[in-house]
Amino acid sequence: MKPAKSAYPAYLMLALGLLVLTWSTVLGSSLPAKLADLGGLHKTNKITATWLSNANQPEEGSFSLKDMRQLTQYNLRDYDLAYAMEASTSAAYQKNQSQAQVLGVNDRYDQFHHINLRSGCFLTFEQENQQVAVIDEGLAQALFQNCNVVGRKIELYGREFKITGVAWTDHSLIGTLTDRGYGTVYIPVKILLELKADSRITSLEVETRDAGTTGLNAAVLETALASIGQDPANYKIIDYNVAGLLMEQENLLRNFVAGTVTMVMVFSLLSRKIRGIYHFCRLRLRDKYWSEMIKGDAARLVLSMAEVLALVAVLLLLWKLIRFTLYIPPENIPNELIDVSFWADLIKKGIQTRMQSAGYAAPPGEIQLNILNTIQNWNLFLNLFLGWPLFLLGLYQIKLLQEKLFKVEVFCVVFMLTALSLGTALLWIIKMPPVIETGEVLLVFSSVFLTVVTKINKGTGMSPTNRRAADGEFISEKSS
Repeated sequence: MKPAKSAYPAYLMLALGLLVLTWSTVLGSSLPAKLADLGGLHKTNKITATWLSNANQPEEGSFSLKDMRQLTQYNLRDYDLAYAMEASTSAAYQKNQSQAQVLGVNDRYDQFHHINLRSGCFLTFEQENQQVAVIDEGLAQALFQNCNVVGRKIELYGREFKITGVAWTDHSLIGTLTDRGYGTVYIPVKILLELKADSRITSLEVETRDAGTTGLNAAVLETALASIGQDPANYKIIDYNVAGLLMEQENLLRNFVAGTVTMVMVFSLLSRKIRGIYHFCRLRLRDKYWSEMIKGDAARLVLSMAEVLALVAVLLLLWKLIRFTLYIPPENIPNELIDVSFWADLIKKGIQTRMQSAGYAAPPGEIQLNILNTIQNWNLFLNLFLGWPLFLLGLYQIKLLQEKLFKVEVFCVVFMLTALSLGTALLWIIKMPPVIETGEVLLVFSSVFLTVVTKINKGTGMSPTNRRAADGEFISEKSS
């Protein structure tokens, strides 16, 4: 007689699948919220234009202060806007020196970025001609060994700058991944342009009014760029409304998969219930008329039909919850499905853009967006191609071992609640927004439990009578 096979590997596989499914749901909801937090006061209601650096024409594709004043006073006068340039130098205080990222910005920059001040204030419009600076706590610690430094002075480019504010360093997951290993200092853009005469403003951020995907925001910005003699093709334009929508769309796709699994399980239960009613009626009508059957088994038939209608209602509700309109950028949609020239031009454009942006240095906000998108892409990939396969394979192994349904259900309940609690705690630890979408969590939970009930009920350890009963069929007095 063969020794009993251990159930631990099957339960371990099931647990890993549940962990991935639960964690991807928790993390997926947090990422769009983090993107909004990083956008400061305007959140994702902004559009950016960043110069695609071209070493052969350094002056033709970047901005001057005159350009910014023209946009502020005329073309974009009804919009809030920020602009910046980036440099790197050594910051010094007495004998202490530290490498620093220098951002020359205007006074509206903190409205488009999450700059959390621990003391002092950010740069103001009145200080645009003054040698003042806001530093982060990392640079403060490197130069002064403490953060109570408002009012003191540091040296940049051989000049002294008075510190007006100290910003917290971002210790979140995104802040850690974007950390360059040295501090950041913000100074008025006009001063930085004076110190580096050969430099230019390279990024522009504009408040948006349209939260949809109509392209109106890009059209407004492109018109403004053309008005100051700039070719929009020389800039990388990112509408953060669309970027946030695409990030959230991956969550909707993940929910769609979980909802589809749930609908398949509900439909399986519905088909069994209908087969049970059919089986019952067929047996009854062998020796009874319709009227006799309805009169004698009315309560049972009404209850069964009510269950069928309830399952149909659940299917319709699930479809309403998970359906969404898939957004694809218009430039990636051909007029005809089979259009070789369109796809060839799309590939050619991609290659040209990559060559044009060789040496392109993304601004801090775009780097953060790229990292968030990368995490979200991996999160969706692991959910679809690791979480669900591990869960279904583990469940299949448990089914072969003829484990009891109640035991498997208890295991899933306990483990998923534990995974949800640990996932929420982990979000706090890595300083990500602990956003828990109740509907998404319930969708995953329901898909898991319906799958467990459906698959385990088909186990081989059940008698034909019990299996038919579990399938929702009627057992007639004759057949029993």
